[in-house]
Amino acid sequence: MAMDIPTTLLYAILSTVAEMALTPSPDVPAAYEPNAIARALPPEAKRGVMQPPTGDGFLIINGHAWPLAPAAQIRSRQNLIVMPMQIQTPADVVYLTDASGAVFRVWMLTPSEAAAPRPR
Repeated sequence: MAMDIPTTLLYAILSTVAEMALTPSPDVPAAYEPNAIARALPPEAKRGVMQPPTGDGFLIINGHAWPLAPAAQIRSRQNLIVMPMQIQTPADVVYLTDASGAVFRVWMLTPSEAAAPRPR
């Protein structure tokens, strides 16, 4: 006999798994960091601190509201594409804007990427 899982329980499980995937483990040595192979972040990307998205189509980066482009990609510290509403805590990021000023690429930085100097 099949048992239905209550929607709230299923949502709680899925949101916990998503949060765990987005949160780096503090006790992992640098050699085992998810991005041990350095990502090629664009040198023209701007640096900032992104607040968790509010769901209104805007991202708050460094206190400025930026529109989110329709085909925007946000990459986690593990370099996986994440949905904006999966982000629950502020994050150090680099980002690119398109010709209209909308954010269309965001990379959440690992601690080692955040510590490294960015080209000017």
